[in-house]
Amino acid sequence: MRTSPLSLTLLLTLTALSGCKSDDPPAPSRLTATVHRTAYGIPHIQADGYRGLGAGIGYAQAQDAVCILADQFLKVRGERARYLGRGPHDAYLESDFTYRGLALWTRAEATFAEQSQELRDLVQGYAAGYNQYLADVPAAQRPAPCRGAAWVKPISAYDLMAYHLDLSLFDTLLPLLGYVSNAQPPSVQSGGRGPQSRPLALSARKDELGSNGWALGREKTASGRGMLVANPHFPWEGNLRFHESHQTIPGKLDVYGVSLLGVPAINIGFNRDIAWTHTVTASSHLTLYRLKLTPGDPTAYEYDGAPRRMTSQTVTVDVRGDDGSMTKESRTFWRSHYGPILAGPGADWTSEVAYTTRDATEDNARFAEHWLRLNTAHSIDEAADVERTVRGAPWVNTLLASADGHTRYVDASRVPYLSPATVAAYRTSLESTPDAPMFASLGLVLLDGSTSRDEWVGLDSETHGLVPTTLMPQLRRTDFVMNANDPATFTNPAEPLLDLPFLYEMFGTRGRMSPRSHMNLTLLTEQGATAAAGSDGRFTREEAERAILSNRTWVAEQLRTAVVRRCQGAAPVLVEGRPVDITEACQLLGAWDGRLELDAKGAIVWREFLNTFSGSALVDQGALFAQPFDPARAAVTPAGLVPAPQGGVDPVNQKLGEAVALLGKAGIAVGTKLGDVQFAWKGDRKVPLHGGEAFEGVTNIVGYSGTNATLLPQSQPQGPLLSPGTGLTPEGYLVDFGTSFLMVMEFTPEGPKANAVLSYAESTDPASPHFADQTDLFSGKHLRPVRFEQADILSDPELTTLELAIDATSKLE
Repeated sequence: MRTSPLSLTLLLTLTALSGCKSDDPPAPSRLTATVHRTAYGIPHIQADGYRGLGAGIGYAQAQDAVCILADQFLKVRGERARYLGRGPHDAYLESDFTYRGLALWTRAEATFAEQSQELRDLVQGYAAGYNQYLADVPAAQRPAPCRGAAWVKPISAYDLMAYHLDLSLFDTLLPLLGYVSNAQPPSVQSGGRGPQSRPLALSARKDELGSNGWALGREKTASGRGMLVANPHFPWEGNLRFHESHQTIPGKLDVYGVSLLGVPAINIGFNRDIAWTHTVTASSHLTLYRLKLTPGDPTAYEYDGAPRRMTSQTVTVDVRGDDGSMTKESRTFWRSHYGPILAGPGADWTSEVAYTTRDATEDNARFAEHWLRLNTAHSIDEAADVERTVRGAPWVNTLLASADGHTRYVDASRVPYLSPATVAAYRTSLESTPDAPMFASLGLVLLDGSTSRDEWVGLDSETHGLVPTTLMPQLRRTDFVMNANDPATFTNPAEPLLDLPFLYEMFGTRGRMSPRSHMNLTLLTEQGATAAAGSDGRFTREEAERAILSNRTWVAEQLRTAVVRRCQGAAPVLVEGRPVDITEACQLLGAWDGRLELDAKGAIVWREFLNTFSGSALVDQGALFAQPFDPARAAVTPAGLVPAPQGGVDPVNQKLGEAVALLGKAGIAVGTKLGDVQFAWKGDRKVPLHGGEAFEGVTNIVGYSGTNATLLPQSQPQGPLLSPGTGLTPEGYLVDFGTSFLMVMEFTPEGPKANAVLSYAESTDPASPHFADQTDLFSGKHLRPVRFEQADILSDPELTTLELAIDATSKLE
């Protein structure tokens, strides 16, 4: 065992926190924690209480990702422009206005005393540990890109809680933030439309952000015990990275897994009794409202026949000039009783109409509390009780497996509860109003804001307008439950969840399954000697690992052979007036096994071929499939290639020619191996990657999204983007999201056993030995053993130990 250092005494004076109860006990004179780091830099944090545990988590996360964390705390404080100026196209100024307008920090302060004592201790300890890292590591010695940066500074517990509110908004209000920050009432000078500081455009939900989740029960595992496959697909850069850790308080807590950076509890993981993972839901968590404005007053609206006034708040931010001077700029934010007013192209604030939103996650002050309680649950029933008593899961499905071989699926996210009358009126509006269908195409429900009929049901009850826990989609099984971001219907086709409440299925695949869901269910349900689970149909941990990383593609398994028959001997096709020979492409597809492996030839041709079809063509009868999707045969439909036309150019061959032409435009030979053109940058090194896009029907997702809500540098494609659907550029396919934390675990008589890989590695510091080590593991399709038992931790040859003793002398007030 190596210790580096064996013992380190740290000194810290906690900043007094206004807003806590005056009778809070004095902070303990010393916060202690032990941080053992095993191979690949995984921290195992042990403490005798939640405050010490939080300090260890905060210190460890700062060691691994201080620049990302510091930027996020700067963001939620609304201080980017103060330190960095207006930013490109006023981006930092807009960010500050938006976050000051949302008042996340103020809300965190107001709700802090409502948290459990354990959660208050945890976040205060986290702030202490983070701050001590800043005291220990001089600014000039911190990692790039925040080395020497003045904006990296100490935090309070309120900063951390404000950031949790921000994370809660990730899949709901955040895509609309530009519309919130620029919403201003119309004036005579603006011609009856509100002014806008910059062009805006509504965008659809980030459908590429998702996950696969399997919970396997006693009927589906070789051991007869519970097993979990966790496979979230999240960004590899920026604030939505996961941090892996093991957190222990003897007699109270022993949990392993990953947390989103800044969260001092395990979001996906296991303890000795249950294991859980999450997938982003298909359900809706906010509703928009069309306001009918009072004539002559664009800041008042009609509600049940009477005028109702909007409220406003003016926000002022500091802005640093190029010469270092400081100025102030102000903006007024407007709210209806529903929530923030929105304005921008497609949602103009005129003298007659305005748009507003109510978001179920905007006031979710129980985000961290939810996972803290889940971390200490000892059964599936106790986990279900967290949904009822805490209700803090914002936008995720939950899949759980227990040691005794039971499983459960639930969409316990914060979904608005609409009355039958509201749903009926909304369906009518899709046919009778011009704006409702436009918003619906973007995954947004637009209701009538002029009537109390369309309020959420039970706003004044303990559900606060959310769907009651008894009505949430949920299923318990002893074989398996699965989700891959589709609605809950086919969690297990043997027991489909039909007639889901309205907002749980409105914007999913509308009763159909995505190709990725099809592949997940194929792996789980296929039978025979070559099945993923073997001839006995029961998974071992090794079989589950091979299955989730098999890189099989569902659409190719359904159609590749038929496509090859169609293209064999075909004449060249015309693409943009030029003949394109598809002979080589056809031969490559014929030799390819349909898997997206590093050495696969033909895989890139298939990808670009599929991308020429619409998303609907991949889930139902149409331009590709001959047989329609059949809910009664969900696992095996749609099926068959659409017949060739009697005369003229075969559209299938035409699409294949277009794919060949596109690769030619990129300068990439059709016979290029996938691993030669699909990669991630780790520093100045390209790491080749297997896997593919969700529309291909592969479980192992890798791709490019550019999703990175930080001001820090991120990977950028070199050269023009030739295919937005696939991310193709002249250098190939850059990867910056996808399979992030992959874990396969099972309960055994000796305790939990797991293998895992954090695809982008634990540290964000290019100088760290743990900056790319797991990326190389992932590239080679290797998972590493998870060390959970104390004896395994202490026997690791690469063990280092840090003893934290933080002096905390001030009283919290």
